[in-house]
Amino acid sequence: MAHTRPSPSARKGRSLLFRIVMGVVYLAAIFGLIVWEYRDHVQLGASGCESPVPESKSSLYARSYERLLDWASGESAGHVTAIAIPADLEDIHGNLCQARSYLADLVLSVAAQHPAEIVIDKFFSPSSCANFPQNTADLLAAVRSVAAPVIIGESANTVSAQQAGSCLVRKPQLDFGAPNVIHGLTRINKEAEKVPLQWHIFPSDPQTTNSQPGLADSLSLAAVKAYDSDYQQHRRLQVLLSKDDHPYANLGVSLPRETSTDLLCDAGTPAMRQRWGLACTGPAQHLNLLGKVVVIGAEDERDHWPVLDSRMWGFELQARYIQVMLSGSYLRALPVWVAFFTFASFIFMIEGLPTVLEALVPHWKKHWFLAHAFTERRYLWVVFWMVCFPCVLTVLALSLGYLPPLAVFGDIFFVAITRLFFFAAESTGTPFLNPKKKGTS
Repeated sequence: MAHTRPSPSARKGRSLLFRIVMGVVYLAAIFGLIVWEYRDHVQLGASGCESPVPESKSSLYARSYERLLDWASGESAGHVTAIAIPADLEDIHGNLCQARSYLADLVLSVAAQHPAEIVIDKFFSPSSCANFPQNTADLLAAVRSVAAPVIIGESANTVSAQQAGSCLVRKPQLDFGAPNVIHGLTRINKEAEKVPLQWHIFPSDPQTTNSQPGLADSLSLAAVKAYDSDYQQHRRLQVLLSKDDHPYANLGVSLPRETSTDLLCDAGTPAMRQRWGLACTGPAQHLNLLGKVVVIGAEDERDHWPVLDSRMWGFELQARYIQVMLSGSYLRALPVWVAFFTFASFIFMIEGLPTVLEALVPHWKKHWFLAHAFTERRYLWVVFWMVCFPCVLTVLALSLGYLPPLAVFGDIFFVAITRLFFFAAESTGTPFLNPKKKGTS
């Protein structure tokens, strides 16, 4: 049966319909891009200064981000060791004041190994153990006896509404009265893959004191500054701090990790082992903490964060933040305008430029490269730019220390593949997409 050509009006109507659908597709892609790029600034369904729900990259992008960060970051030097207080130590976790005495023994055991510094991923309230002063006295004495810097966690309250660009107010904290003690905020970004650097925080309640917020270092940044006094002069860090930009980190780096039980068995005194009922068997571990940044923290279910395709304890996150900062294993996010410019450039290359070429320079149709931009072979033009844009931008971004915008690449692939389907549907003269020829039965 012979093929019947559609009438001119039918072809015109079909072409108009395709253009309307393509416009809707482009608008949907652009809307998705806007929501994605502004997800840190626009919290749908949230109001005031509510604490954001921790989140990770979607499973669609998680592995890709992990590979890019790993490839771009290189090897990380072994600056850090984590000491975990295991979750099965119920007596320690269940008794806040007893935990202070336990931590005091851990600090003394670590100090005996001559570390570069000790980082404690905990916050200590001045009034929590008022009825058990001996536990607090044990911790104060242990910290004051250490020669190395001791970086201790600091916490914050959240005010009901943002004021002067901040939602945070310092909590009252235990005064250790020691010159070697440095405080840093334990706060983590909504996206745990981002390294926390500095936070705008009020010294006291702004509703009663008319105070203004200042910048406070995160626990990890305070630890890095104490470990390397010249680090804050590094150009990359200066750029980050000047732009208030929290970079993405390669959190898959290897990190030595020991338990508090192993530490006490290896470096603790007999009195410590007897006090905590440890029956240490087997050969000693001989932990190597000399010159290391030692991060102590607990496996607490309230501090368990989603990271890419897995979860990680808060103290392990802090240890990795320190490690990647010292190694330079982080990538900044591309500015939003670059993402929009990339997407707009892609749309222009596959739609705008071919239209301009057909209208103004039709004789360029014979050019070996530009020939693909014309109607008969437009699908090749679209495929070329669909591959070219992500590849070129990825190489350029990584070489400049930026994380490629994978979400924008997803928009590019979506639009390009959709456009190819439209080519296949509206054209019978494209053998690659529709092998049927005119006049066939």
